[in-house]
Amino acid sequence: MAEAIVYPVASNLLSKLGECLFAPIGRQFEYVLCYKSYVEELKNGVKELETARQRVQSSIDEAVYDGKLIHVDVENWLKSVKEETEKADNLIKRNESAKDACFRGWLPNPMVRHPIGKKVKKMAQVIEGLHKESKNNIFQKVYRENTPIGIVTAATSAARSAQRKEDVLVSRASVIEDVIKAIIDDMVCVIGVHGPGGVGKSKLMEDVEMRVKEEQLFDVVATTNVSRNPDLKRIQAEIAYALGLNLANQETAYGRADLLCKRLEEDSEKKILIILDNLWTKLELKEVGIPCGYNNKVRGCKLLLTSRYRHVLYAEMGSDREFRLSELSYKEARTLFERTVGDKVNNPEFEILMDSVVKNCGGLPLLILSVANRLKRGDLPEWRDASTNKEGSDVKSIVELNYNDLKDERIKALFLVHALFSRGLSIRDTLISCMGLGLYKKYKKTIEDTRDRLITDRRRLLDSSLLLGHDGRDWLSMHDLFIDVAISMHDKFIDTEWNALVGRKDFGFKEWSKYDLRKCTAMSFYDVGIDEIPEKLDCPNLRILLLIRPNPSLKVPKSFFESMEKL
Repeated sequence: MAEAIVYPVASNLLSKLGECLFAPIGRQFEYVLCYKSYVEELKNGVKELETARQRVQSSIDEAVYDGKLIHVDVENWLKSVKEETEKADNLIKRNESAKDACFRGWLPNPMVRHPIGKKVKKMAQVIEGLHKESKNNIFQKVYRENTPIGIVTAATSAARSAQRKEDVLVSRASVIEDVIKAIIDDMVCVIGVHGPGGVGKSKLMEDVEMRVKEEQLFDVVATTNVSRNPDLKRIQAEIAYALGLNLANQETAYGRADLLCKRLEEDSEKKILIILDNLWTKLELKEVGIPCGYNNKVRGCKLLLTSRYRHVLYAEMGSDREFRLSELSYKEARTLFERTVGDKVNNPEFEILMDSVVKNCGGLPLLILSVANRLKRGDLPEWRDASTNKEGSDVKSIVELNYNDLKDERIKALFLVHALFSRGLSIRDTLISCMGLGLYKKYKKTIEDTRDRLITDRRRLLDSSLLLGHDGRDWLSMHDLFIDVAISMHDKFIDTEWNALVGRKDFGFKEWSKYDLRKCTAMSFYDVGIDEIPEKLDCPNLRILLLIRPNPSLKVPKSFFESMEKL
């Protein structure tokens, strides 16, 4: 009985002992005898992994172009793929030395093949593991959603605080303090800032928004530029974007307003600030989707408004408090000018002319910055001209002087194109427009090359104070005063003369003369509703036509484009 028990136990022990002793020995022989199949396995694995890498890289490129943030795990995977693929390639190259044989070429040299075969086998397993990893769910969506720009968190607050802070002029700092006190006052719902064009209202809003986010005074901040011709769809989209709300599936203005209103009411426990910049007339909050009472009085959130006209703020938007942003005093105007113009203020020849130059700008920051940016590269005759010619400091003269100072015809054309888009332009839309016009023909080796050149050109316009925004920001705009000047210009544009026609509400095709239409090279209906398009438009010189957000039911006749030979 005891023997019957002992025998199977001993048999199992011997079997396990055999596996432990002989399996490792067998693997060592495999490294030599199966060497070629291991190498082929590694080569195929590297090819498959490269295909997966290209697929993932393509998804990453697309996500980065759209401004998305890539998952850290995906970035680490790419780094590992690069490192391990290089190691695998080196091993495959070493395969050549392993071909050396012994016994006059009859047998493989085990001393050479064994160590390389062992490494090849292990490397093939690593490559296979990376390939399997590329099939995980995270690689189906390589990016993570950005936090909506309007959501204020500790992270966004820290990021804002880390930015370089510009010196704020005393008068502006005082108004900022007044506005901050008003928007945190529980008894105040609507705050307005008014002042003439070019006085710096939009810049003040940027400073207030930064301060609000730094100090986390509100949970959500949404900003939109209403403009002279309000585009309801764009205004709704910009507020929704700040909230992280997608309105893409809502085609009607009413549907978008309803969704937006519901989101704002759902978030009623949060402190929400909506900044409506550049109001020219009454804006119906209900049509936008901002909760309000029967008298257009906002409900559940706070509004911060800017306008050139005080009556728009209190009479049409029901503001509880209004603050005037006045022209700069001479002292502050000079401070801003000196800060912008740089080292030339230390040169006595230029310094004695500064007093007259600054006074000619009338205390408007827009003009001061434009003049200073031009004169910091100017010579003494230009300074003398700016100091004696008061007319040379009006908006038209300043725009023309800064424009002519650009020299490069391509950058000049870029400035004129921007004037057609009253709300501003993203890098993507600017790229599409300019490539269509052929402005970047010699830089079109790749889209990336063209984009880089465009970014450089936009920076030049920023440096010349001809565009508004910040370096590195995707969206740049142009001041209303500058738009009017640019549209009225008649300078060279590509291979013809710039003659622009801009449609406005109740003014368009029918109001323009045949002569104006025939010489027109650029036509824009930006954020303007059009009810009807003529059967044919005689515009043989037209190079660019913009119909931005027209009536959805609008039909364009086939014959409409017949005479537009250059379009």
